[in-house]
Amino acid sequence: MPLALALALGLPAAASMAAKRSPSLRATRAAPAVVQGLKASLTDRCRDQVREEFEAGQRRDGKCREDREAAGRELVRRRDAYGFVERSAVDLSRVQLILGLARRCQQWPLRAPGRDVLRRTDVTDAGCRLRRYQGQVQLVFVDLAGDRFTPLPPVTTDEDGRFVLQFASVDRALRALGMGSIDDYSHIELGADAWAGRIDLVRLLSFRADWHLVWLGQGRGAPGLFVARHPDHPGAEDARTMAADALFSRQEQDYERVRTGTLPPQTFLDWHDWSPYRHRVEALLRTATPGITSGGRGRQQTPASATADPQ
Repeated sequence: MPLALALALGLPAAASMAAKRSPSLRATRAAPAVVQGLKASLTDRCRDQVREEFEAGQRRDGKCREDREAAGRELVRRRDAYGFVERSAVDLSRVQLILGLARRCQQWPLRAPGRDVLRRTDVTDAGCRLRRYQGQVQLVFVDLAGDRFTPLPPVTTDEDGRFVLQFASVDRALRALGMGSIDDYSHIELGADAWAGRIDLVRLLSFRADWHLVWLGQGRGAPGLFVARHPDHPGAEDARTMAADALFSRQEQDYERVRTGTLPPQTFLDWHDWSPYRHRVEALLRTATPGITSGGRGRQQTPASATADPQ
């Protein structure tokens, strides 16, 4: 069910059932106090690096492997569960994920260098048992000032661990709650501590603007709308030129319709507050209807003879 519809209906029973089966996930970052209390024998060369890696939840490189594994075996508990991302696909309209659950790990899994989430290889290397994640994923919205909000209900994965988020549905839901629009936020964190990833909305909207400009160049879309939505985009000036050209072209076509008698002159004046053709249309209106002046959208002046008492 789409997020906006689920939000509108509430679905308390379904939400309660999903909450009951949602597993409690352990964050990949270990608390500093826990890391400092490690009893595992670490070499002087690797001690600081290993501690920093567990506090960050991410390993740096291939060095210090033995020390890292020793610390990981000490820190992990058999009851711990970790969420990971098996597959991901993001385009301009939605994000689709296949999420997994890692349990009974032999050591604490860490993210590989350069990754912001645990992947299948990370939890496999940690000796975890894997299955698809069935449960809720909380959406945390972070605005441009860095403030965090959770205005929308969690999204529940299906039985195959599939998570789908439609950006248009999110935008409509935010507007319905009076929480602005998707443009007002810098990113969305998926799950506690962003275990399922982060959606960079600033980058997404930039990509959308780039594609919008491409579509305009192909004759699709409204240049004026592009300027209104993306006034600071490098292509905004080109869009303004396109919008002016499109407006002039419409006015030219409408003037030809007035001249050929298929469009009433007054309709042209109502449609176009300013136009290089306006004076010509007003002249045609005066010629066609005596008593019409050019003042204020062709106001009609009633001749004096029309108000005189009949003799």
